Amino acid sequence: MSKFTRDAGEFISLVKGAKLTQAFRIDQIEHKKHKDFTISAFFGEKKLHKLLSNPDAIGLRIYYGLDIDGDGKRDKKFVIVAVDKDGNDILPSSAPGFNKDTAADDILDDGVYCPYDCPKGNALNSDNG
Repeated sequence: MSKFTRDAGEFISLVKGAKLTQAFRIDQIEHKKHKDFTISAFFGEKKLHKLLSNPDAIGLRIYYGLDIDGDGKRDKKFVIVAVDKDGNDILPSSAPGFNKDTAADDILDDGVYCPYDCPKGNALNSDNG
């Protein structure tokens, strides 16, 4: 049986989630010496639904990305794509004439990134939760 199913993943407790996100924050601050690192990103329901509305989509894959845009900062990003039942990314058409440099509605980025726009402090994003 394929591990790529509509039910992949596991719900976890707030305590476990808080431990995972705290460990990441500690790693970024203490070991990597970052101070304004990406903690999370928000993506709207309409964009996520658009990805999942592909008839072949059974879930989403989230890639880590790194935006090096010349401002001297290496901004962590997330790139989200729909995935089919075989675990393959559903990507823009590779048909002749398709411009791969043109934005497509099946690869998602540019969410609302924290630490720039963050929710109020909670157990997942601070030690004040």
